[in-house]
Amino acid sequence: MPMPVTARFGIRPTGPTERRLLTTVAIDAVGGGLFLAGAALFYSRVVGLSAGEIGVGLSVLGLVALAATVPNGALVDRIGPRRALVALHLWRAVWCSALAFVGSFWQFLTVLCLLGLAEYAGMPALQTYVGAAFPDAERIGVMARVQVLKNTGFLVGALLAAVAVGSGTDLGYRSLLLGDALSFVVAAVLMMRAREVGGHRKVRARTGFAPFRDRRFLLLTCCNGFLQLNLSVLVIGMPLWVTQRTEAPAAIAPLLIAVNTVIAIALQVPLSKGAETVPGAGRHMRRAGVFLALMCGTLTLASWVPPAAAAALMLASVVLHTLAEIWHSSGGWGLQFALSPEAERGSYAAAYNLGPTAEGMVGPSLVAGGVVAAGAAGWTVLGVLFAAAGLGAHAVAVRAARLTRPGVRRAAPAGRSGDPATVR
Repeated sequence: MPMPVTARFGIRPTGPTERRLLTTVAIDAVGGGLFLAGAALFYSRVVGLSAGEIGVGLSVLGLVALAATVPNGALVDRIGPRRALVALHLWRAVWCSALAFVGSFWQFLTVLCLLGLAEYAGMPALQTYVGAAFPDAERIGVMARVQVLKNTGFLVGALLAAVAVGSGTDLGYRSLLLGDALSFVVAAVLMMRAREVGGHRKVRARTGFAPFRDRRFLLLTCCNGFLQLNLSVLVIGMPLWVTQRTEAPAAIAPLLIAVNTVIAIALQVPLSKGAETVPGAGRHMRRAGVFLALMCGTLTLASWVPPAAAAALMLASVVLHTLAEIWHSSGGWGLQFALSPEAERGSYAAAYNLGPTAEGMVGPSLVAGGVVAAGAAGWTVLGVLFAAAGLGAHAVAVRAARLTRPGVRRAAPAGRSGDPATVR
């Protein structure tokens, strides 16, 4: 009997709580794929916005989302991650629906500002839910399965978006945004039925700014931000590099992202193992930094060799990138869970995710206008930064492991009062 797809890729849920959570993630991701694949075309072809106006709107959305990060983290700690996820999903459903019917730049800008209040709050809230709902030994596996389903859902959503875009009609384009809004509604309904964890604790989060007074966690957050530049390298740097600075065929550029997606889906769960402990998570982060530095080296070499060798080096680069991406995410989850106080998991998760939020704002221009434009020197500097960030995160893990003792009791996660956690 052939092995089920869920078992082959390690995404079979371990129980009803995880099953409902993964279903929610999958539906949300399909909606996200619909949105990302067609939103820009909707803005230009249906609303009639210029490229400059679209850029301004997206920049404002990013700034609003960045400003809302700390308050959203405090909200998660105050009302609990399940309630916060429901509220965030419904908020985004309302304004994503409204976005489908804007008719001017100012309407576009207003709706994006309102949408931005919750745009990047979903993942910190979800990570907080995982941290509260599952014991230490299960959290990394759950997050790895979440990541697999996110990647798969985005791919499915993008394929569905191709059908809507192919229609060439205003209704087809609007259906992309309305489909994303519907996915938020369905996700909210599913989360309403999920097991309650956290929130309304006797120990309350103080201000939401506690992570910024934690120097160890702040260093980890900075290292995460630098390592997060790998995303802009994949979607911006590699395509520009292969077409502008190498002799490899231009057709290989879209193939690179496809290779990344396939490897990430296949290997996310098995390669995430080992990050359940603080030392293991630190090793994952160090490995990520080293592999990203090696990737910078192979990209540089690709500009010095004939077409066939350049194509091979570009493929090698994306393999190195994807392995590093997996280790970076799993190591980050492990350290984030281990270093976050129970009563302030939401605030800590929000602070940690400032790196991805900031990278989305400055990463594309930094990679395109700085690294690629500077050529070999740019990749060398970026490689050094990647290695330093990986080693810095590993140093945080080493320090954290020295300050703890195996078997030291911490407050049990909410909803598991009889299952004490340990920092290992």
